[in-house]
Amino acid sequence: MNILQINVIEGRDLVASDSNGFSDCYTTLILGAQKKKTKIIKKSLNPKWGETFLMRISPLDEKLHVLLQDWDQFSSDDFMGECFIDINSLDDTATWYTLLPRPNKPDDFVKGEVCIKARVVKSSNIVKDKIPLNMLTEVNSRCTKFENGDGKDPFDISGIGLEQFPDFLFDHIPNLQDIDLGFNQFKMFPSLISFKKLTTLVLNGNFILTVPGEVLDLPKLKVLSINGNHLISLPSEISKLVSLEKLEIANNKITELCPEIANLPKLEELVISGNPLTKLPPNFSSLTSLEILDASGCQLVRLPEDFSMMTKLLEVNFGNNKLVALPNHIGRLTRLVVLNLMDNKLLDLPMSIGNIQGLGKLGAGINIEGNPIQSEEIMKRYKIGNDQLMDYLEKRMALSGYSLPEISKIPKLNSSNGNIPTNTTTTSTNSQQQQQYSVVDASKFSQQQQQQQQQQQQQSSPNGANIPPTQQSLSPTPQTPTQTKDQDVVNKTIALKNWIISTIRGEIRPKMGKIKNQILRCVSIQEGVGIANVFKQIKPEIEKLKLLIPPNYPMPPPAANTVGGKTFSGNDKLEQLKDLVAISIDDYDVLFAVLYQLIPNNTDPQLIVSVTQSLKKIKETIP
Repeated sequence: MNILQINVIEGRDLVASDSNGFSDCYTTLILGAQKKKTKIIKKSLNPKWGETFLMRISPLDEKLHVLLQDWDQFSSDDFMGECFIDINSLDDTATWYTLLPRPNKPDDFVKGEVCIKARVVKSSNIVKDKIPLNMLTEVNSRCTKFENGDGKDPFDISGIGLEQFPDFLFDHIPNLQDIDLGFNQFKMFPSLISFKKLTTLVLNGNFILTVPGEVLDLPKLKVLSINGNHLISLPSEISKLVSLEKLEIANNKITELCPEIANLPKLEELVISGNPLTKLPPNFSSLTSLEILDASGCQLVRLPEDFSMMTKLLEVNFGNNKLVALPNHIGRLTRLVVLNLMDNKLLDLPMSIGNIQGLGKLGAGINIEGNPIQSEEIMKRYKIGNDQLMDYLEKRMALSGYSLPEISKIPKLNSSNGNIPTNTTTTSTNSQQQQQYSVVDASKFSQQQQQQQQQQQQQSSPNGANIPPTQQSLSPTPQTPTQTKDQDVVNKTIALKNWIISTIRGEIRPKMGKIKNQILRCVSIQEGVGIANVFKQIKPEIEKLKLLIPPNYPMPPPAANTVGGKTFSGNDKLEQLKDLVAISIDDYDVLFAVLYQLIPNNTDPQLIVSVTQSLKKIKETIP
């Protein structure tokens, strides 16, 4: 059985049926025993509906009956005109049809036209796609909205629950450029190569496990976003995306990036955060156009030494990794204005970093929170401000007489094992730098720890004399059980922070967005109550989280448009429930956004544990 897709666009110059000189117009579509009604447009003679409907076509159906009426509250609705459209004549073109009087009442006063766009969707496509009719209706409704828009927004069919792409859209909107397929149920990367002009593809929040190489034949694609899926790797065919400028693959399960990713000549922004990556590919520095790199929340231990060749970088985020050192010549990245190194294992900063003056400018900066930096002077300057820190690092570099070597003399990465090749001269130089500029460890987690360390240092030196910095670094004091325990707390706290950040960004907030789409589009009171009950269950944990926010912490306002894209059900109680749930979701989203900003720089283990406990319960409750 074929499906008739009807888009009721608008009417013009209709008859005035009410005493105020207007009409409260609506349209009824009749096909056999099926009836579909548009919303009522009040006080208008030129109503714009822009609504799409689907109706099954039986072998006996030949004409579509289009009936326009004026809605009256206290009497029967008034006839405003009708027309009959031959189904076989439909060609998916917007057409104006003249309204006519009823055959048995030729004296009806009728005037005006109605604009209808319709097409027959063949049953072969429906069967092939296996898309439920309610989803198909929503797809068509979104398609109508997209076609009636200004063309600036992407074609958004996110949050519908699709398991595969509706093939009939290839014929319906062949020149599509931007599409959002986020938060559906895709397990395979959809083949969209029929969209020859596609430039933006969003697949966030699906269940995609793999990307077949043949589906990447998209030479004009500029933006590809696959955040929050189940990817374990990217195919070597990623290099086919020769026009790609932005690639987002955050919060997947990718343990290693394929070398071919370095063959993307125009890539300017790369987001790989939240993946269990332990290293970057050997030829990573070949991404010579890269300006923004977000690799936070991974498992990186070292960076390739030739990382410093990526001189176009503006913003780099390596927060929440396991970096023990930075490339010696990172100072070549003179365009950097943001460098996030929080929660790593850095003992010192390379001498050359003082060459990156942009990190000290207003609105920019370097973040070294949560690292066991051994230089008290570095931490002291950092707490004053980024400008003070960078000024100190620049002077430290100048006083030592350090200068960056020529590019030809910078060590290259050994592609066999991903580590920097061992070099006697380089190792000796690094050792001397660490001895000269490393001092006793200054923990940022509590003043009590700092006092304990100072007491231990005095006890370990004769007559309580202070140990010179260089001597301390050469003869480190063995860790006491208390220090080991404190360090264990620090390590566990950092691990929990990583879990909180990835859970908020990769699971809870995307699920909230998906549920908001569901509640705004539901037309069943049972479905609405079910969703509302879910939020009723998590409300106690939400209230606990709100109490953990410091009183003076800035709270951003919720989004102004809380109910955009709502499907009206005609049930007032349901509509009120939908609005309340949508507003609650926006409120919760603000809370999670604040936690996402607060947690990385927080060092209170009790607060971190409390947030973790509440988020686990929320995660278990949200479907």
